[in-house]
Amino acid sequence: MIGLVRAMSVCATLALGLVSAHAADKAFKRDDLADSAIRLEAQIKTEAGIINKTAATLKSDTDAAFKRSDLRGALVLLGQTAAVAPEDSGNWLRLAKTVFQIRPSDNRERTFFHERASTAAYIAYQRAANAGEEADALAVLGSALAERKLWRPALDALRLSLDQKEVADVRGQYEKLRDEKGFRLLDYSVDSDSASPRACFQFSEDLAKRADFNPFVALAGTDTPALTSEEKQLCVEGLKHGERYTINLRAVLPSTVKETLPKSAEFNIYVRDRKPFVRFTGRAYVLPR
Repeated sequence: MIGLVRAMSVCATLALGLVSAHAADKAFKRDDLADSAIRLEAQIKTEAGIINKTAATLKSDTDAAFKRSDLRGALVLLGQTAAVAPEDSGNWLRLAKTVFQIRPSDNRERTFFHERASTAAYIAYQRAANAGEEADALAVLGSALAERKLWRPALDALRLSLDQKEVADVRGQYEKLRDEKGFRLLDYSVDSDSASPRACFQFSEDLAKRADFNPFVALAGTDTPALTSEEKQLCVEGLKHGERYTINLRAVLPSTVKETLPKSAEFNIYVRDRKPFVRFTGRAYVLPR
C-alpha cells in the first residue's frame, strides 16, 4: 500500500513537472487559467468515464457529429478525445472553438461555456508545438476572455497571437478592443486649492516606470514642464492661480502594458483662484458679539 502511494506521488510530481515545462517557455501565463486547466482535465476525465475507443475513432465520430450539425454531441466526443489524448493541442483548440458555436440555453450555461472555452484554449496554447498553433490558440483565448469581460488578459492574448502570426480578423478584433478597453486617457482634474496648483491626468493602466514623459507632454510657453507620475496618474506641476494653460498629451505616451496612448489629446485648462478660508495661528477664539 505504501509503495502504491509513493508511486502515485511520483506520477503526480512528474505530471506537475510536465505542466511546468509546458508553461516555462510560453509568453502568456496566468495562474487562474493554469488552475482552471487542472480542474477541467479532471472534470473531463470524470465526465468521459471508461472509454473503449481510440483517439482516431473518436475523431471520426466527432467529424460525423459535425456533419450532422450535432454540436453538443461533438463537444462530448471532443471531451472524450481529450481524456484519451490529453497532449493533443489541436483537439483542445477544436473543443474551445466548438463551444462558441453552441447556442447556450440560458445565462448560466453561457458563463459556463465561456469559462470552458477560455480554459480549453489556454491548454491548447500551453501544449502547442509551434508558433502557428500558439497563434491560433491565443486568438481563440483572447476572444473567450473578451466574452468574459477580462479585458487586459484578452488584449494580451490577442497581441501575442499577432506577434506570432498576422491575421486580418484577429488584427481587427485587437484594434477594436484596444480602442475601447486598452491603455487610454480616462479623465483629468485640476488641483486649484493647493498652494502650488497642478493638472493631473488619469489613465486606465499604470504608466511606464522611471520614464521621461517630457517628450510626450507639451505645455504652451515652456519647453520642459515640471512633471510627476505615480501609478495611473501624470501631473503637470507648478501652475499658477488665475492662469489659463494649453496642455497637449502626445500619442505613444508609454504604459506598463506594452501599449501606448493611441492618439494625442489637447486640453485648455483654467486654474481658478483658491477658495477663501480662515486660518488661526496659535490658539485663537471667535467670540459672540
